[in-house]
Amino acid sequence: MRIQIEAVEKLLKNKLRKIGFTAEEAKAITFEYISGELKGKGSHGVFGFINAYKRLKQTRRGHYKVVIDKPGYAFIEGNKDIGQIVAYKAIELAIKKAKKTGIAMVGGNNIHSFLRPGTWAEVAARKGMIALCFNYGGSPAIAPTGAKEAILATNPIGIGIPYKEYPFVIDMAVSERAYNVIKLAQKLGKKIPSGWAIDKNGKNTNDPDAVASVLPFGGYKGYILALALEILTGPFVRTKVGKKTKKVRGLLFIVIDPYVFTTKKDFSRDMNQLIKEVDEAKRIKGVKDIHIPGEVAAKNEIKKMKSGYFDIDKNIIEQIEKL
Repeated sequence: MRIQIEAVEKLLKNKLRKIGFTAEEAKAITFEYISGELKGKGSHGVFGFINAYKRLKQTRRGHYKVVIDKPGYAFIEGNKDIGQIVAYKAIELAIKKAKKTGIAMVGGNNIHSFLRPGTWAEVAARKGMIALCFNYGGSPAIAPTGAKEAILATNPIGIGIPYKEYPFVIDMAVSERAYNVIKLAQKLGKKIPSGWAIDKNGKNTNDPDAVASVLPFGGYKGYILALALEILTGPFVRTKVGKKTKKVRGLLFIVIDPYVFTTKKDFSRDMNQLIKEVDEAKRIKGVKDIHIPGEVAAKNEIKKMKSGYFDIDKNIIEQIEKL
Protein backbone atom coordinates (compact mmCIF):
# COMPACT_ATOMS: atom_id res chain seq x y z
CA MET A 1 0.00 0.00 0.00
CA ARG A 2 1.03 3.61 -0.57
CA ILE A 3 1.28 5.56 2.66
CA GLN A 4 2.79 8.91 3.67
CA ILE A 5 6.19 8.74 5.35
CA GLU A 6 5.01 11.21 7.99
CA ALA A 7 1.99 9.02 8.76
CA VAL A 8 4.17 5.94 9.33
CA GLU A 9 6.60 7.91 11.50
CA LYS A 10 3.72 9.28 13.57
CA LEU A 11 2.22 5.79 13.95
CA LEU A 12 5.47 4.34 15.31
CA LYS A 13 6.12 7.26 17.66
CA ASN A 14 2.58 7.13 19.05
CA LYS A 15 2.89 3.40 19.75
CA LEU A 16 6.11 4.01 21.67
CA ARG A 17 4.67 6.95 23.63
CA LYS A 18 1.78 4.73 24.77
CA ILE A 19 4.19 2.34 26.49
CA GLY A 20 6.08 5.05 28.34
CA PHE A 21 8.81 6.39 26.08
CA THR A 22 9.47 10.12 26.02
CA ALA A 23 9.04 12.07 22.79
CA GLU A 24 12.84 12.25 22.41
CA GLU A 25 13.27 8.51 23.02
CA ALA A 26 10.46 7.63 20.61
CA LYS A 27 12.10 9.81 17.96
CA ALA A 28 15.50 8.10 18.44
CA ILE A 29 14.00 4.61 18.19
CA THR A 30 11.72 5.41 15.24
CA PHE A 31 14.62 6.99 13.32
CA GLU A 32 16.22 3.63 12.55
CA TYR A 33 13.04 1.92 11.32
CA ILE A 34 12.17 4.86 9.06
CA SER A 35 15.78 5.05 7.83
CA GLY A 36 15.78 1.37 6.87
CA GLU A 37 12.51 1.72 4.98
CA LEU A 38 13.73 4.84 3.17
CA LYS A 39 16.81 2.95 1.99
CA GLY A 40 14.77 0.08 0.61
CA LYS A 41 15.77 -2.39 3.32
CA GLY A 42 12.33 -3.90 3.86
CA SER A 43 13.50 -6.61 6.26
CA HIS A 44 15.19 -3.97 8.43
CA GLY A 45 12.64 -1.22 8.04
CA VAL A 46 9.13 -0.82 9.38
CA PHE A 47 8.60 -4.61 9.40
CA GLY A 48 11.26 -4.87 12.12
CA PHE A 49 9.18 -2.64 14.40
CA ILE A 50 6.54 -5.35 14.96
CA ASN A 51 8.65 -7.81 16.95
CA ALA A 52 10.69 -5.02 18.54
CA TYR A 53 7.54 -3.36 19.89
CA LYS A 54 6.19 -6.62 21.31
CA ARG A 55 9.52 -7.15 23.04
CA LEU A 56 9.61 -3.59 24.38
CA LYS A 57 6.08 -3.92 25.70
CA GLN A 58 6.86 -7.11 27.61
CA THR A 59 10.39 -6.36 28.81
CA ARG A 60 11.40 -4.33 31.81
CA ARG A 61 13.68 -1.59 30.58
CA GLY A 62 16.82 -0.39 32.32
CA HIS A 63 18.84 2.76 31.67
CA TYR A 64 22.37 2.75 30.31
CA LYS A 65 25.34 4.23 32.15
CA VAL A 66 28.77 5.26 30.86
CA VAL A 67 31.03 3.47 33.36
CA ILE A 68 34.42 4.08 31.69
CA ASP A 69 35.15 7.41 30.05
CA LYS A 70 38.73 7.96 28.89
CA PRO A 71 40.08 10.32 26.18
CA GLY A 72 40.36 7.56 23.57
CA TYR A 73 37.70 5.09 24.64
CA ALA A 74 34.57 4.57 26.70
CA PHE A 75 32.42 1.70 27.93
CA ILE A 76 28.65 1.70 28.33
CA GLU A 77 26.87 -0.64 30.73
CA GLY A 78 23.60 -1.08 28.88
CA ASN A 79 21.46 -2.25 31.81
CA LYS A 80 19.03 -3.75 29.27
CA ASP A 81 18.32 -0.37 27.72
CA ILE A 82 16.96 0.06 24.19
CA GLY A 83 19.50 -0.62 21.46
CA GLN A 84 18.88 2.51 19.40
CA ILE A 85 19.18 4.77 22.43
CA VAL A 86 22.49 3.20 23.50
CA ALA A 87 23.84 3.12 19.94
CA TYR A 88 23.07 6.81 19.49
CA LYS A 89 25.00 7.61 22.68
CA ALA A 90 27.87 5.31 21.67
CA ILE A 91 28.40 6.83 18.23
CA GLU A 92 28.04 10.34 19.62
CA LEU A 93 30.73 9.61 22.23
CA ALA A 94 33.06 7.97 19.72
CA ILE A 95 32.76 10.85 17.24
CA LYS A 96 33.42 13.45 19.92
CA LYS A 97 36.51 11.61 21.19
CA ALA A 98 37.90 10.79 17.73
CA LYS A 99 37.76 14.45 16.73
CA LYS A 100 40.17 15.13 19.59
CA THR A 101 42.37 12.01 19.54
CA GLY A 102 42.23 10.86 15.90
CA ILE A 103 40.69 7.51 16.80
CA ALA A 104 38.28 6.39 19.50
CA MET A 105 36.51 3.24 20.55
CA VAL A 106 33.26 2.73 22.47
CA GLY A 107 32.16 -0.67 23.72
CA GLY A 108 28.88 -1.60 25.32
CA ASN A 109 27.01 -4.61 26.63
CA ASN A 110 23.68 -5.77 27.99
CA ILE A 111 21.50 -3.90 25.50
CA HIS A 112 18.40 -4.82 23.56
CA SER A 113 18.80 -5.01 19.79
CA PHE A 114 19.01 -2.22 17.28
CA LEU A 115 18.51 -2.94 13.59
CA ARG A 116 21.64 -2.16 11.60
CA PRO A 117 25.21 -1.13 12.51
CA GLY A 118 25.26 0.65 9.14
CA THR A 119 22.77 3.17 10.56
CA TRP A 120 25.33 4.37 13.08
CA ALA A 121 28.29 4.10 10.70
CA GLU A 122 26.41 6.44 8.38
CA VAL A 123 25.73 8.89 11.21
CA ALA A 124 29.50 9.17 11.72
CA ALA A 125 30.25 9.37 7.99
CA ARG A 126 27.77 12.23 7.57
CA LYS A 127 29.77 14.06 10.23
CA GLY A 128 33.00 13.57 8.29
CA MET A 129 34.36 10.55 10.15
CA ILE A 130 35.20 6.95 9.27
CA ALA A 131 33.31 4.41 11.40
CA LEU A 132 33.59 0.67 11.97
CA CYS A 133 30.49 -0.51 13.81
CA PHE A 134 29.93 -4.06 15.00
CA ASN A 135 27.28 -5.67 17.15
CA TYR A 136 26.52 -9.14 18.40
CA GLY A 137 23.66 -10.63 16.40
CA GLY A 138 21.73 -11.67 19.48
CA SER A 139 21.40 -15.44 19.32
CA PRO A 140 22.90 -18.53 17.67
CA ALA A 141 21.84 -18.48 14.01
CA ILE A 142 24.85 -19.53 11.88
CA ALA A 143 26.15 -23.08 11.68
CA PRO A 144 29.97 -23.12 11.49
CA THR A 145 31.15 -24.56 8.18
CA GLY A 146 30.73 -28.34 8.35
CA ALA A 147 28.22 -28.25 11.22
CA LYS A 148 24.42 -28.50 11.23
CA GLU A 149 23.94 -26.74 14.57
CA ALA A 150 23.63 -22.97 14.96
CA ILE A 151 26.36 -21.64 17.27
CA LEU A 152 27.27 -18.16 16.04
CA ALA A 153 25.11 -15.09 15.53
CA THR A 154 24.84 -13.24 12.22
CA ASN A 155 27.08 -10.49 13.71
CA PRO A 156 26.53 -7.60 11.26
CA ILE A 157 29.14 -5.12 10.09
CA GLY A 158 28.68 -1.41 9.46
CA ILE A 159 31.36 0.68 7.78
CA GLY A 160 30.91 4.34 6.94
CA ILE A 161 33.29 6.65 5.05
CA PRO A 162 32.51 10.26 4.09
CA TYR A 163 32.09 10.60 0.34
CA LYS A 164 30.58 13.35 -1.81
CA GLU A 165 26.80 13.78 -1.67
CA TYR A 166 26.16 10.50 0.14
CA PRO A 167 28.43 8.42 2.41
CA PHE A 168 30.11 5.18 1.41
CA VAL A 169 28.23 2.74 3.66
CA ILE A 170 28.51 -1.01 4.10
CA ASP A 171 25.83 -2.74 6.14
CA MET A 172 25.87 -6.51 6.07
CA ALA A 173 25.39 -9.62 8.14
CA VAL A 174 28.02 -12.34 7.82
CA SER A 175 25.32 -14.85 6.86
CA GLU A 176 24.17 -15.27 3.25
CA ARG A 177 21.14 -13.22 4.24
CA ALA A 178 20.23 -11.49 7.49
CA TYR A 179 17.89 -13.55 9.65
CA ASN A 180 15.21 -10.87 9.36
CA VAL A 181 15.02 -11.65 5.63
CA ILE A 182 14.08 -15.24 6.55
CA LYS A 183 11.51 -13.93 9.02
CA LEU A 184 10.04 -11.59 6.42
CA ALA A 185 9.69 -14.46 3.93
CA GLN A 186 8.01 -16.48 6.67
CA LYS A 187 5.61 -13.65 7.45
CA LEU A 188 4.70 -13.16 3.78
CA GLY A 189 4.41 -16.89 3.07
CA LYS A 190 7.26 -16.93 0.55
CA LYS A 191 9.97 -19.51 -0.17
CA ILE A 192 13.67 -18.70 0.20
CA PRO A 193 16.41 -19.51 -2.36
CA SER A 194 18.68 -22.52 -1.96
CA GLY A 195 21.99 -21.77 -0.26
CA TRP A 196 20.58 -19.44 2.37
CA ALA A 197 19.78 -21.90 5.13
CA ILE A 198 19.71 -25.51 6.31
CA ASP A 199 17.20 -27.58 8.26
CA LYS A 200 17.83 -29.57 11.44
CA ASN A 201 19.40 -32.38 9.40
CA GLY A 202 21.90 -30.07 7.71
CA LYS A 203 20.07 -30.15 4.38
CA ASN A 204 19.48 -27.07 2.25
CA THR A 205 15.92 -25.80 2.60
CA ASN A 206 13.64 -23.41 0.71
CA ASP A 207 11.07 -23.42 3.51
CA PRO A 208 11.56 -20.57 6.02
CA ASP A 209 9.55 -22.55 8.61
CA ALA A 210 12.10 -25.37 8.42
CA VAL A 211 15.20 -23.23 8.94
CA ALA A 212 17.45 -24.44 11.76
CA SER A 213 20.55 -22.43 10.79
CA VAL A 214 21.45 -19.82 8.23
CA LEU A 215 24.69 -20.26 6.31
CA PRO A 216 27.73 -17.96 6.44
CA PHE A 217 28.48 -16.05 3.25
CA GLY A 218 31.51 -17.26 1.31
CA GLY A 219 31.68 -20.62 3.06
CA TYR A 220 34.35 -20.89 5.75
CA LYS A 221 35.46 -17.26 5.19
CA GLY A 222 32.11 -16.01 6.46
CA TYR A 223 32.22 -18.49 9.33
CA ILE A 224 35.64 -17.36 10.60
CA LEU A 225 34.63 -13.70 10.25
CA ALA A 226 31.48 -14.42 12.27
CA LEU A 227 33.66 -16.05 14.94
CA ALA A 228 36.08 -13.11 15.10
CA LEU A 229 33.23 -10.61 15.38
CA GLU A 230 31.57 -12.69 18.07
CA ILE A 231 34.73 -12.40 20.13
CA LEU A 232 34.91 -8.62 19.62
CA THR A 233 31.23 -8.09 20.50
CA GLY A 234 31.16 -10.84 23.12
CA PRO A 235 34.09 -11.58 25.46
CA PHE A 236 35.78 -8.25 24.63
CA VAL A 237 32.75 -6.26 25.86
CA ARG A 238 31.61 -8.73 28.54
CA THR A 239 28.64 -10.17 26.61
CA LYS A 240 27.64 -13.83 26.88
CA VAL A 241 27.60 -15.29 23.37
CA GLY A 242 27.46 -18.65 21.61
CA LYS A 243 25.34 -21.16 23.50
CA LYS A 244 25.51 -18.95 26.60
CA THR A 245 23.60 -16.13 24.89
CA LYS A 246 21.22 -14.33 27.23
CA LYS A 247 19.24 -12.45 24.56
CA VAL A 248 21.12 -9.21 25.11
CA ARG A 249 23.76 -7.75 22.86
CA GLY A 250 27.17 -6.17 22.83
CA LEU A 251 28.51 -3.47 20.54
CA LEU A 252 31.86 -2.12 19.48
CA PHE A 253 32.06 1.20 17.60
CA ILE A 254 35.40 2.52 16.33
CA VAL A 255 35.53 6.01 14.84
CA ILE A 256 38.53 7.42 12.97
CA ASP A 257 39.44 10.88 11.74
CA PRO A 258 40.00 10.26 7.99
CA TYR A 259 42.65 12.96 7.82
CA VAL A 260 44.88 11.78 10.67
CA PHE A 261 47.55 10.52 8.22
CA THR A 262 46.74 12.75 5.26
CA THR A 263 44.90 15.93 4.30
CA LYS A 264 41.24 16.30 3.45
CA LYS A 265 42.18 17.40 -0.05
CA ASP A 266 44.45 14.40 -0.71
CA PHE A 267 42.09 11.88 0.88
CA SER A 268 39.11 13.13 -1.12
CA ARG A 269 41.09 13.25 -4.36
CA ASP A 270 42.45 9.71 -4.00
CA MET A 271 39.15 8.22 -2.83
CA ASN A 272 37.25 9.89 -5.67
CA GLN A 273 39.79 8.60 -8.19
CA LEU A 274 39.53 5.04 -6.88
CA ILE A 275 35.74 5.04 -6.94
CA LYS A 276 35.77 6.58 -10.41
CA GLU A 277 37.95 3.71 -11.65
CA VAL A 278 35.63 1.15 -10.07
CA ASP A 279 32.57 2.87 -11.52
CA GLU A 280 34.12 2.97 -15.00
CA ALA A 281 35.49 -0.58 -14.98
CA LYS A 282 34.85 -2.59 -18.16
CA ARG A 283 31.57 -4.44 -17.74
CA ILE A 284 30.68 -8.08 -18.24
CA LYS A 285 28.09 -8.40 -20.99
CA GLY A 286 24.63 -7.56 -19.66
CA VAL A 287 25.87 -5.56 -16.66
CA LYS A 288 24.71 -1.96 -16.81
CA ASP A 289 25.93 -0.51 -13.52
CA ILE A 290 28.56 -1.19 -10.87
CA HIS A 291 27.25 0.23 -7.63
CA ILE A 292 29.26 1.76 -4.81
CA PRO A 293 28.23 0.72 -1.26
CA GLY A 294 25.56 3.16 -0.07
CA GLU A 295 24.68 4.37 -3.56
CA VAL A 296 21.48 2.40 -4.14
CA ALA A 297 20.26 3.06 -0.58
CA ALA A 298 20.94 6.79 -0.96
CA LYS A 299 19.05 6.94 -4.27
CA ASN A 300 16.13 5.05 -2.75
CA GLU A 301 16.05 7.48 0.16
CA ILE A 302 16.20 10.57 -2.05
CA LYS A 303 13.42 9.24 -4.29
CA LYS A 304 11.10 8.38 -1.38
CA MET A 305 11.76 11.62 0.46
CA LYS A 306 10.96 13.53 -2.73
CA SER A 307 7.64 11.71 -3.18
CA GLY A 308 6.80 11.75 0.54
CA TYR A 309 5.48 8.18 0.39
CA PHE A 310 6.38 4.59 1.23
CA ASP A 311 5.10 1.47 -0.52
CA ILE A 312 4.66 -1.03 2.33
CA ASP A 313 2.80 -4.31 2.46
CA LYS A 314 -0.69 -3.54 3.82
CA ASN A 315 -0.47 -6.49 6.21
CA ILE A 316 2.57 -4.95 7.94
CA ILE A 317 0.84 -1.61 8.56
CA GLU A 318 -2.30 -3.35 9.81
CA GLN A 319 -0.25 -5.44 12.26
CA ILE A 320 1.42 -2.29 13.64
CA GLU A 321 -1.93 -0.55 14.02
CA LYS A 322 -3.23 -3.51 16.05
CA LEU A 323 -0.22 -3.64 18.40
